[in-house]
Amino acid sequence: MADTSGARMSDTEIRQFLALLQRRCETELDQFTGLIIPTRYGDVYTTFGREPLTETPLQLYEHLPAGWLGDNR
Repeated sequence: MADTSGARMSDTEIRQFLALLQRRCETELDQFTGLIIPTRYGDVYTTFGREPLTETPLQLYEHLPAGWLGDNR
């Protein structure tokens, strides 16, 4: 894969990333998982779960539009 560090993701790359993330959530996620992702700006902390974090208002979550991943969910 070419070194694209620093380059913004294309729409195609974003769709591929979200499709792979959806697949991981459907096949690997039991209750929750937390990841620490190292970046050149410092670590990024993510949490994926079957329920929203209790301290986070639902309005802060971004819901993917229907059909974004091409499966009309």
